[in-house]
Amino acid sequence: MQLKNPLVLAVCLLIMVSTVLASCNPTGSGSNATGEPTEPTADATTEVTTEATTEATTEATTEATTEATTEATTEATTGGTEKPPVTTVTHMTAEILAGNQIIGRLQNDPVTIEIYNGVTIDLHYIGFPTICKGEGSTLYAVGSARFEHIDPFGTMVMFESHDNGATWSEPRVIVDTPLDDRDSGIAYLGNGRILVSWFSPSAKEFIDGNYAYFLEKRKHVTDEQKQAVYDLYASLSEQEQAAGSWVMLSEDYGKTWNTPVRVPISAPHGPSVGIDGKTLYYFGHPNNPKAAGAPDVQAGLLYVYTSADYGKTWQQMSYLTRPLTCYEPHILQLKDGSFIAAVRADTDKSNDRTRGMAVYVATSEDGVTWTELTRLTEDMLGGPPHLMQMSNGVVVLTYGYRESLCGTRARLSYDGGVTWGKEIILAVSASSNNTDCGYPSTVEIEPGVLISAYYQPYSRQDIIQNDKGELNGSLMYTKWMLTETK
Repeated sequence: MQLKNPLVLAVCLLIMVSTVLASCNPTGSGSNATGEPTEPTADATTEVTTEATTEATTEATTEATTEATTEATTEATTGGTEKPPVTTVTHMTAEILAGNQIIGRLQNDPVTIEIYNGVTIDLHYIGFPTICKGEGSTLYAVGSARFEHIDPFGTMVMFESHDNGATWSEPRVIVDTPLDDRDSGIAYLGNGRILVSWFSPSAKEFIDGNYAYFLEKRKHVTDEQKQAVYDLYASLSEQEQAAGSWVMLSEDYGKTWNTPVRVPISAPHGPSVGIDGKTLYYFGHPNNPKAAGAPDVQAGLLYVYTSADYGKTWQQMSYLTRPLTCYEPHILQLKDGSFIAAVRADTDKSNDRTRGMAVYVATSEDGVTWTELTRLTEDMLGGPPHLMQMSNGVVVLTYGYRESLCGTRARLSYDGGVTWGKEIILAVSASSNNTDCGYPSTVEIEPGVLISAYYQPYSRQDIIQNDKGELNGSLMYTKWMLTETK
């Protein structure tokens, strides 16, 4: 039969298309037949208040500007798909909404762990945090609970918030190997999947290596506790005593965890999630690559590894040459598909107590071919870096600052990391001359509103009465907002 009337033909085509669409989605557009776990409720955690403040203060408002602008639309393509446009932003004002709020503080309620054969120790110090955003108003944060900055007792603990950081759960131990578990990273991969990362120095480091001074000189670790460390290490196999870097996946919102997987590289904040919400990119320095099945990884290079199966397997993507003594890197895939990498570097300021800590950055269109790592700005000191991109396209770099007024700072880039604006002071330590602070990471909890997590002493009273007179590290955050100005 021939349909010569155009109106009749159009009606018939509409009916056919509607029939096909209905057959492809029989349960309706709002159905969920995947069986994925649902987001836990706040009732599953014990809330703690976050109204504590610190004696140190920061300015309420910091203006960050840059001369650089970005074009509203990028014409380059990746894999035949047009890159999404990047919002043009030329001037932003940063306003501190809540500074130095507590995520976790172990001074009065320590984490107690068993060292070996019934011998325990109380951990009052917590540091090296990473924060990530889950579903809705849920945030996750991890940190390393320990006795002090470097010791053999490091244990990874996890916190949850179900109200965008207003309240947090008590710390929950999720990693406690016989070695020092430190530099905690975390990433949310959707549908209840959470990936954490960490690294451990070898047992030998605390027996007769670089950290042997801890067991020799720490007056407030008892002889029984020190002997328990020696007995524990003696009981381990050679492989168990070895240093390394690991990732571990949960598929039920952190309730249970899969077997840890060794990876050949390490970085404080671990892998970052690509723009597809699934692919992981890990930029790190080598850490016992032979044990991780990558004997070709060289100590003098920095490597990018990637995983497409939630961290179960990893493939080498590229590597970068270190211009100086560089370590503790981070990587970010931008909304247009390109990449930016940043790394902590020791400059030639050999007399500086921070060893001239600075940030070097490189960019790549495809994650394979990179520009040379170059210093972010000559007047900037700080590190290690963390990178994230806001919903409006602005790239946020946060880093620790260990000069006078120690604490956490940030800079903004409006052109994918090519140029950077003025320094923003996010937090000042309660002891402004104590350099044990920083390692921040940042998430956007709603458009324009950010939370940066870091560690530093909570107050001047947090004194460990040991031979070093150190201040306790606590996990804290600053909530801040960027508003566009004309």
